[in-house]
Amino acid sequence: MVFDSFTSNWQGALFSKHGMSSVQMMCGVNLFSCLLTSTSLTQQGGFIHSLQFMSEFPTFTIDCVLLSVSSAAGQLFIFYTIATFGPVVFIIIMTIRQGLAILLSCLIYQHPITIFGVFGIIIVFLAVFLRIYCNQRIRAQKRRLQNASAAKI
Repeated sequence: MVFDSFTSNWQGALFSKHGMSSVQMMCGVNLFSCLLTSTSLTQQGGFIHSLQFMSEFPTFTIDCVLLSVSSAAGQLFIFYTIATFGPVVFIIIMTIRQGLAILLSCLIYQHPITIFGVFGIIIVFLAVFLRIYCNQRIRAQKRRLQNASAAKI
């Protein structure tokens, strides 16, 4: 969770400080992901075995390509959201998405959820909605103060 929180905030800082585009950010992230994965596979002696597996099972290769394209599209949306709305909004979106995924998993696949799980989900959603509500109230008060001070001038 620490690295997840760090990543979106760091990417937000890169967007604002260096004016990077979503595609540039995605290219950098994927380049380092490929380098780190290739280095790890090479050190563990699995790089050649992985390539052999892909050549033996072409449907696996097709699945990997489809998964990569889907992931790239998702990354574009993630980077666009962070660049446009900031890391805090992105974290709120991801928290809501995760909560909905849990609820759908319980409903569709009948995964059991304990009473503590229900309370946890309720607390998370209440915290997110409370933050949104408070931010809206603060913005409304600032607008009223600005309008009142503009009317006096």
